[in-house]
Amino acid sequence: MSRSRRLPISREQIDGETVYRDGGRRIRSRREIARIESLAIPPAWTDVEIARSSSGKVIARGIDAAGRTQAIYSPAFRRKQERKKYARILRFAERLPQLRKQVEHDLRRRRLGEDKVVACVVALIDREFFRVGNVEYARKHDHYGITTLRRKHTDVSGSTVTFDFVGKSGKRHVKKVRDPKLVRVIAQLEQMPGYEIFRFFDEDGDVRDVDSKRVNAYIKRHMGEEFSAKDFRTWGGTLLATSALLAAETPEGTEDAAVVRDVIEHVADRLGNTPTVTRDSYIDPRVFAAFEDGVTIPQLRGAMSRMRPRKHLTVEEQCVLKVLRRR
Repeated sequence: MSRSRRLPISREQIDGETVYRDGGRRIRSRREIARIESLAIPPAWTDVEIARSSSGKVIARGIDAAGRTQAIYSPAFRRKQERKKYARILRFAERLPQLRKQVEHDLRRRRLGEDKVVACVVALIDREFFRVGNVEYARKHDHYGITTLRRKHTDVSGSTVTFDFVGKSGKRHVKKVRDPKLVRVIAQLEQMPGYEIFRFFDEDGDVRDVDSKRVNAYIKRHMGEEFSAKDFRTWGGTLLATSALLAAETPEGTEDAAVVRDVIEHVADRLGNTPTVTRDSYIDPRVFAAFEDGVTIPQLRGAMSRMRPRKHLTVEEQCVLKVLRRR
């Protein structure tokens, strides 16, 4: 990897000691070394490049153990991106019903073609917030997302399918889905040749794998170019947190911080993330603001009994929309 002028500092190991160089000259300033080490660049990264300042967009870059180029972004840039992501999540929620309508239509198709099988995958991501998955990552680490799941990871029993697999960071996931339509499709897919469960017949009758590109193309086609499978996890974290707050029993004297902590841990467990990552990246901050103002969540609790599920939007999802639109 050629060294960037914006990332002129390198990292190397000499006799078990970590050494940083800027333009070939060893850095000895304790303050500068402390700044670099505060970036928490993973020890396993190779070909590490580091910026002289922590105020730019990319402040470090390297190659991870899987051979992928990874980057560490500045706090200011990450905050900017988080604001964009959370602004997008309201638009995502507003367009979700039209995607669900299309999924429902495609699941009724008789042939196990691309539209039907991808619709099944999208429906499962929508229900259970699966990561979409990556073939190379699955091959190298035996860590799976929905598009890389194999028949050994699924068990169909009656109207229930159980997914049991190891996902990102080595976390085991067990997800049960009770939906006759989806289970029927998966039972058919189990009879197809090949290891991966989500495969389809193309126009020539050849068997093809469903991959992340096909899933994201389907989402973009029916929701809009700005959306992808990743948005379902941000939506999922926001929805799960709102639902948990609406259901939370908070006896007088209960600290808000304790309730928020319990909710974050609940959502983290469902998504398979750490609590810190969950709060920072998967729960829209407007949700906790609505709880901490002491008004919005209690009002929604009172209104829920008068609300009715819509065709493609649950009562809880309608409450999330109200939270996102109010603030």
